[in-house]
Amino acid sequence: MRLFNKVAIIGVGLIGGSFGLALKKKSLAKEIIGIGHRQKSINQALKAGAIDQGYLGLDHLKEADLVVLSAPVKEIINILPKLKNLTGEDCLIIDAGSTKSAIIKIAEKHKLRFIGCHPLAGMEKKGPENARADLFMNSLCLLVPPKKYNSQDLSRARKLWEALGARTLILNSALHDRILAFTSHLPHAVVFSLIDCLKSEYLKFGAGGLKDTTRIGLSDPLLWKDIFLTNRKELLAAINTFEKSLRGLKLLIKNNDDGALKAYLEKSRDKRNGL
Repeated sequence: MRLFNKVAIIGVGLIGGSFGLALKKKSLAKEIIGIGHRQKSINQALKAGAIDQGYLGLDHLKEADLVVLSAPVKEIINILPKLKNLTGEDCLIIDAGSTKSAIIKIAEKHKLRFIGCHPLAGMEKKGPENARADLFMNSLCLLVPPKKYNSQDLSRARKLWEALGARTLILNSALHDRILAFTSHLPHAVVFSLIDCLKSEYLKFGAGGLKDTTRIGLSDPLLWKDIFLTNRKELLAAINTFEKSLRGLKLLIKNNDDGALKAYLEKSRDKRNGL
């Protein structure tokens, strides 16, 4: 079931590479090109079969009817203004960024045919060599349209992600960034901080609990730097909430409050069961 003739994926790492593989597996596009800034990544994406052709510049977008921005958030923000003159009038532009307000603002300013997308799928590994055709299967993809958008564009984006096996949900950019600050960005911030406070000589004593808890600390620092800074306001609010909860736990331990501590832990465990 072909949905697009020519798809251009800008950023052929884990997400972009997986997107290309998924498109191919489902026969959703006639041609897929990859665009990056490192020939090594292009070559790896070609070897993995995620793209048909690869380029280092943005000069091959004119005939694309879908452009997918799968790069760090600040890079997406820098690329968006250039797309108005590089794409055709009927080209749909989507992204896979983890924050949305700053991206939506730029897309609106330049009057692009844009639908923000955030597939809640991924892993701590990076690069097209780790791409998987089934990465989005049974995942949730958040669709974040601008204030003014073409309903047909939103429908095309939804149809695309559902064809890749994902469920879709529509959110506005402010709510998206507030929710993700707690469910994604804060956990990464906590884990990076936890690892930072550990003495290196203690690591050899770490067992399964520490490894499981800190797995996402292996994530790409360049990617997460951009996420933290482009969602600074909401992330700081989430960190403040976390600090309040941690101070509460600290006080229960300090006061040797057996009953209240047990209740706190049980409440957290029961909430975790809701995942």
